[in-house]
Amino acid sequence: MKKVLYFHHATGLGGAPRSLSLLIRGLDRERFQPIVAMPKREGNGAVKALFREAGAEVIEERDIRPFNGSSVARNDALKDRAYAIASYPLTVRCAKRLVNDVRPDLVHLNSTCLVAAAAGAHMAAPKLPVIAHVREPLLSNRWGRALASLNRRHVNAFISIDEAGLRTLGSKDADGTVVYNFVDDEAFHSDPESGEKYRRMQAWNADDIVFLFLARVAPSNGPLELVKLIDENAQKLHPSARFVVAGFPKSKTGYALAAYEAAGRSPRCVAVDFVEDPVPLMLASDVMVAPFTEPHSARSVFEGAALGKPGLVANVPHLVELVRDGHTGAVFSWEEPNTFVSAVNDLCNSDKRTEMGRASLEFAKANFCSKTGVEKTMSVYDKLLENR
Repeated sequence: MKKVLYFHHATGLGGAPRSLSLLIRGLDRERFQPIVAMPKREGNGAVKALFREAGAEVIEERDIRPFNGSSVARNDALKDRAYAIASYPLTVRCAKRLVNDVRPDLVHLNSTCLVAAAAGAHMAAPKLPVIAHVREPLLSNRWGRALASLNRRHVNAFISIDEAGLRTLGSKDADGTVVYNFVDDEAFHSDPESGEKYRRMQAWNADDIVFLFLARVAPSNGPLELVKLIDENAQKLHPSARFVVAGFPKSKTGYALAAYEAAGRSPRCVAVDFVEDPVPLMLASDVMVAPFTEPHSARSVFEGAALGKPGLVANVPHLVELVRDGHTGAVFSWEEPNTFVSAVNDLCNSDKRTEMGRASLEFAKANFCSKTGVEKTMSVYDKLLENR
């Protein structure tokens, strides 16, 4: 049996820990033993429990710290960059010690922001295979290019959630494999009754066609811009189109507050706070919307596809890989508002939406099911271990 030491970077429940937990749960336990090293911080209990429930041994370390530089975590502020630079050698030292203690056969970083762990792992064992997961695009500025360069130097192979992510590494020679983000196979068998119950609880009209934004409320994800686009074109949109903007934190300030208030004022929109279990909300909706303004992937779109929901996405890299325009959903351009209006109105056609929903489900089964994703990941492991 081969030991796989995973390094995870964050303490909040989000897409990255959920994806890693699904991978751990699906591993062939006769071949691989999972061990997760994660930050020791107050409030990390839910993530720690997620990994343990998936079957991994969990190690907590104070010096596991991210070196961010992606479209999701930009690290633009000087104080944040100073913190990242100061933390880098601490993470290197921590990883070196852990590799010496655990003696893994392979290291898997759950994000490129943990490249310091790759450097530390190779200090302890120069021939140890190290994989980094490219979960979001690295920035094209000098800081992002530096992060990409560090990853190319210290990481042996990459697994990316899309082709666009691989390209941000800045080298065609990088050993990269695309394994799309995947969802628990149980999602393909969710009970639609929970969605109907949710609709009744919300007192939505029976003829409402619900377009759901479900993501972190941040400028890169475009919820405020979406509400403005809806209001500017309200008279052109199908009268049954209703937009739910979900994911707001309990404490709303800055951009989140502006988006929340805008949605509250809009006759077409409803604002919903963050929910721990989004499946009933997704089942209650008809179309998943990802109006992102910057390139990165959208968990709601591929999870929605597994529930038979078409996707409506902005024409940005990463997102367009999740939808087949005109087949499993639609793509619109921020530069051409009429493309949004046309897409919404097309998706309000019941027959067309049902057809796209069926196609979305088949696309999800082929690309986003956990069994397929785990098998592809283990194939990468096998290849690296054979070449060790």
